[in-house]
Amino acid sequence: MLALAGLLSSCSQTPAPTQVTPVTASEITPPPASAEPETVSAQLLFQRARQLQGSAREQQLLAAAQQALIEQDNSLALAIADTLQLSDSAQIRAANHLVLLQAYLQNNELALAEQLLQQTPLTQIPLADRPAFLWASAALQQRQQRGYAAARAMLQLDELLANQRQVVASYPELPDHLWQQLSVLDNTELANLKVGAGQRTLGWLNLLELVRANLGQPAQLEQALADWRQRYPTLAALADLPASLQQQLALQPYQPRKIAVLLPLSGQFRQHARAIQYGLLAAAAADQTSGRQLIFLDSQQPVPLLQQQLASQQADFVIGPLLREQVEAISQLTDWSYPTLFLNSRDTNRAAQPDRFYFALNMEDEATQMAQLFARKNYQRPVVISARNTISQRMTQQFSRQWQQLGFEAPESYQFDARDELEALVTRLLETDNSRERIRLISGLIPGKVETEPHSRKDIDAIYLIADPIQTRMFKPFIDVSVSQHGPRLPVYASSRSFSVGGDANDLRDLNGLTFTETPWLLGEQHIQAVREQYLQLFQDQDETLQRLFAMGYDAFQLIGSLKQQRQLPSLSYPGFTGRLTVSAQGDIQRQLSWASYQTNRLVSVQEP
Repeated sequence: MLALAGLLSSCSQTPAPTQVTPVTASEITPPPASAEPETVSAQLLFQRARQLQGSAREQQLLAAAQQALIEQDNSLALAIADTLQLSDSAQIRAANHLVLLQAYLQNNELALAEQLLQQTPLTQIPLADRPAFLWASAALQQRQQRGYAAARAMLQLDELLANQRQVVASYPELPDHLWQQLSVLDNTELANLKVGAGQRTLGWLNLLELVRANLGQPAQLEQALADWRQRYPTLAALADLPASLQQQLALQPYQPRKIAVLLPLSGQFRQHARAIQYGLLAAAAADQTSGRQLIFLDSQQPVPLLQQQLASQQADFVIGPLLREQVEAISQLTDWSYPTLFLNSRDTNRAAQPDRFYFALNMEDEATQMAQLFARKNYQRPVVISARNTISQRMTQQFSRQWQQLGFEAPESYQFDARDELEALVTRLLETDNSRERIRLISGLIPGKVETEPHSRKDIDAIYLIADPIQTRMFKPFIDVSVSQHGPRLPVYASSRSFSVGGDANDLRDLNGLTFTETPWLLGEQHIQAVREQYLQLFQDQDETLQRLFAMGYDAFQLIGSLKQQRQLPSLSYPGFTGRLTVSAQGDIQRQLSWASYQTNRLVSVQEP
């Protein structure tokens, strides 16, 4: 390391050239291949650099760093690449960008890699290095779970390679990786990618749209693919279809004619059952081509009697039941032969089965999504504040589990009951009470008026609030007045439990700056507006819980045709009313909710909080 430091120091003292001109990678030539064996170790290349001077030394060092990456000698590669940033040669600095990015990734220096990407336009990268630079960029974004940015980098790479006529030869795995990354994007993100896009990128985006629109309808999908090939013959000829997509298309989707729906149509949950029923009926009315028939059965009866009714009705698919104990009773049956979409979560102690799927509006999904967001934003010390009830406790526990699985220490967490307790909790958490006490003591020691301001803690990155709408409206102003006006803004996030469709101007003002997760249905996103307008005409007074259950019923019907394909490729998402829906290999329907924020006294949807 001492020799490395001395050598690199001497490199940085090379006299500056009198004129700097743009350079391409082809102008930076390593020593002739005939002068070296086929493979030379990074350490040997590094030692040989000590015998050289000026640009020859830096070129040899660059070769040593490249070989060190191949050998996974990450510390040597990063040490060389980091120092070559100081080179007086524009040629060396340009060629070093790729090596530095790859070294950051191999050393898990993700924050530095992100900073490098932000500061380095693609035009500064030598043309020959751009494909590898974009590939590394996409890898970084994937590791940070930034699906939109990863897809954008892969689309740029695809366009670049197509122009160079080397797509299959250079990156044979690109089509499958690109398809999987595109599959997780929502409709808004796809629309954004279309802005200013080239013909090839538009081909990929249109392919995803038609697959999503026609999954579960083989005849329509085949015709749509034929039309797509005619519109984008170059794309189809160069890449064909990704292997994962071909596997999806080869699966025979569920095409039931009679769908039995098991819901608690009597008893204390009948209102919830009706909301789901209305959602199913609305989806069936919108799907006029499939000819599917819905048969509603009251699940509040013995399972053997339900089986008799299913047989007599000749049902070939089942949706429900809703209640957990009924889901458990049916899941234990060995003679249950119907493909089933249960409307509750799976017992994780029970093995998954091929034709059984589980769809629940789990609040834990939101806690997982929030922990992932905090990790992407490089927060280190979040705090969870929750109301003292069962659901909030479950969400707090899930957030803590996910946060620790992402490699962080367990977060601070606090619970509250009443308003007075909440206000005291905020003051104690931010330590503004200690600051006020110090101000009081100082004012007593110094005669005259003392200009002071209470200061709050600065080690907290963000607050995750799990509370109902009334509690949230009380909490946010407490935070605003407790945080020092001269310090950085403390971001506050919340769950869908905090959101209420109703609200006056005072509510909006009090909630400014709050970001939360919510279903696309309640946020009135573009792809659901037509159905929502009809719904509001019929059901003007239904609360948020019943509205979410209506959206759940709508999604349950829409998912039937794509369940097999989505289970095979868990990255393929369906833009549903309850969120962006994926299916795990175990058959669990997983949700990614939308983001919204209160800004300047109004509610706005946001892509990446």
